[in-house]
Amino acid sequence: TGFRLITKIPGYISIMADINTEVLIIGGGVAGSAAACALSKKGYEVLLLEKSEKPQDTARGDHLQPAVCEILGNWDVLDRFFKSGAKKRAGSLWFDEDANFLMDANVSKLNIPEPYFMFMNHEDISGVFVSAAEENQNFSFMCPIVSCAHIETNDEESVFEIKSKDGAIKTVATKMIMIADGVASNMGRYFKFERTSFRYERALAVLFSDEYKADDFNNLRTYLTDRGIVTMIPRAKGGCKIGLTINRDEIKSWKKMSPEEYQDFIGQLVPTYKNLKMYSAGIYPPSMIIAENWSKENIVLIGDACHGLHPGRSQGMNTTIKCVDHLLGLLPPKESFEKKSVAKSLEQYQKEMKSNINELLEANHSMGLSMDSFDRKSKVDEIEKFKLLEQNKEAGHNYRMKSAGYGVF
Repeated sequence: TGFRLITKIPGYISIMADINTEVLIIGGGVAGSAAACALSKKGYEVLLLEKSEKPQDTARGDHLQPAVCEILGNWDVLDRFFKSGAKKRAGSLWFDEDANFLMDANVSKLNIPEPYFMFMNHEDISGVFVSAAEENQNFSFMCPIVSCAHIETNDEESVFEIKSKDGAIKTVATKMIMIADGVASNMGRYFKFERTSFRYERALAVLFSDEYKADDFNNLRTYLTDRGIVTMIPRAKGGCKIGLTINRDEIKSWKKMSPEEYQDFIGQLVPTYKNLKMYSAGIYPPSMIIAENWSKENIVLIGDACHGLHPGRSQGMNTTIKCVDHLLGLLPPKESFEKKSVAKSLEQYQKEMKSNINELLEANHSMGLSMDSFDRKSKVDEIEKFKLLEQNKEAGHNYRMKSAGYGVF
């Protein structure tokens, strides 16, 4: 922290800035906390802001790809996740609705640095990143805040007014702004970032089961049914999360169902789970949101504020961490960390990373559309696809590498 005289602010009395930082991150979810961890560990001064004291939604993605585990190892934070309760899984198993085996997408034999998926309950992931960032004296965390208001951006910095829950008001001067406030991204709208969105037809329904027992490799198990996939996703603290899609006209009745009715519903789709007790964890009408520009001057969008993806393959969190890591390699060093040099780095980041992940975004969108139209024919086609992947060594290897995060999936 430090003090700086702020002058020439239209309609605002000249004041002394209470906090002087190199990077201001608005939003303390997975995207914001991951960026705060990576940047502060590299020596940058970071201030992270978050409005909510509540844990994040438990039904979001909670599996990190091997490629992302490699990144976390480079950030020197991977071991912290395991010490905080994260677990490993070998991969995914695919079945038809009668539990007939189709494919084992195990990644443990791939020639990669971290040959496993790491999973941790979503609501705990941000806390691990924040705790790692807090080991650095150049990191500060304000939570909960009530508001974050932009005052001015001049040739040297941007100035904000932050109001805390206790009523305290502080001014912050920063060289770089990272907007990580999620799909709604009020701050993105304030700075006039144009974003396009697409609303998918089917909603994602999520159930929890405390009785589910994972296999020795903690494999994710996916079943192909006439109405789409049903996925049994192990949770780090036991039990599982069950994901499936439902039609939008089913949402109202789905919300009124009892645990016994959920059990019967899943049991009819995948009979092997007809006796598994479960309860609702939420319904999420998925959409894709893509920002036309990822950066403006000294501002950059990250996470769902930039590219909100269909959640059917848990790509959002993994993509975000890859983006943060790429950005980290482009930022100017501390000795030349100024607003103008930051703006040039962000322009380069947008140019490189948008093209890098464009194919992934298109593949994710295509997957979301296919989930909308999934029917009996789709099931038959998918069954044949996974049978062939299991039999074809080269095709199976390519599939596993993509699922591990080394390529498009």
